[in-house]
Parts: sequence; C-alpha cells; structure tokens
Amino acid sequence: TVPHCLRRVDGNKHYREDLVGEVQADGEIWSRALWDIHKALGARLADTIIIRAQFRFTPDISMPDAARATIATAGLYGTSAQRAVQAAFAARGLA
Repeated sequence: TVPHCLRRVDGNKHYREDLVGEVQADGEIWSRALWDIHKALGARLADTIIIRAQFRFTPDISMPDAARATIATAGLYGTSAQRAVQAAFAARGLA
C-alpha cells in the first residue's frame, strides 16, 4: 500500500493508548518524537543528542525510560534543547 514504508513519522500516536504490541506500529510513537526533535533542533544537534542518549539505554529499556534518558542528555546542550526534547516526548505521552 502507499506509502511504502514500515514506520511513519507523521502520525499522532500516543503512548499507552495506541500500543498494539507490534514493534513497527508501536515504534511510530518513538519515531514521531524523534522527528519532532529533529525539526525543533536541526539535524546536527538532534542527532548528537539522540545518539549520545542511546549509550544510556539497556536492552530492555521502556520507551518512557528511554525518553527520560534522552531528555537528560539534551540537558547537556542547554535549557532550550532540553525543553524541546521534553516537549516532543510529552506530545507522545512519553514524558
């Protein structure tokens, strides 16, 4: 079907009520938050924060815990970056 992709970033799924137990479908919640961070901060800063935050992740980390780790990492880059990351995750129900 169109579009030809497994995970969209333009949806409005929200954590908990839109979970279906399928990694690609549920991942749209996380992906949308990351896309919003990218739009808010620009590619370079967003990628730096997102990649750096992953060093705090464990194999079984929950989305809310991963969001908290990413928000904390964003704080290393200033208050406005941290607020933008917090807002993106809050909009998806993750913070």
